[in-house]
Amino acid sequence: MEFQDQPGTAAGPAGLRAETDRSEANRADSGRRSLVATLGDEAGLLLPAGLRSHDDLAAENDGFAPWCGPAALALATGRDYAEASALLRAAAPAWYPESGPIVTAYWRDLLAALAADGIPHAPLVLPEAPRPSLLRLVRDGLDPGWYLLRVTDHFLLLRSHGFGLAQLHDNRHTATLLTARTHGRRKVTHAARLLGGPLVEAERP
Repeated sequence: MEFQDQPGTAAGPAGLRAETDRSEANRADSGRRSLVATLGDEAGLLLPAGLRSHDDLAAENDGFAPWCGPAALALATGRDYAEASALLRAAAPAWYPESGPIVTAYWRDLLAALAADGIPHAPLVLPEAPRPSLLRLVRDGLDPGWYLLRVTDHFLLLRSHGFGLAQLHDNRHTATLLTARTHGRRKVTHAARLLGGPLVEAERP
């Protein structure tokens, strides 16, 4: 396969990758501008009252990057990282160690922990095959709101603003605009909309 030189683009796969990265960066910047325009100003990109960042979660985990399951639960419930881990252990004591990190969490246990903490939620019906990518789910008209999601090998919280725009929160991102490079290409396997709890309450007038 031959790659032709083009103005401003290095020939070959490396040049194409660089051009792809620039295009993705431009789309992300355009998306951020659209989000700011949609919400009125930068205030819409700030954290809702009480929502902690991934750096806060790391501090609660003795300075280490937290695991995605307990991190997503901590953000959804407003609990600290240790309390979120305790919720998971209480939901399924046979599945999790009594102490130490919870490396692998299960969707059913996250939902059980939400229910035990009094946070109502509703499952989101997804097509069986093919599973949508996270970007496709958002761009196909996901209603505004907060969602707990399991994508390929990962748990996260998503704040949908409508208009195909969303921000993600997880163990390594805080209010990050969803793009192909920020988990957007991963397949969505499970989804639930949060109907209550601190995140939903913070946005009610």
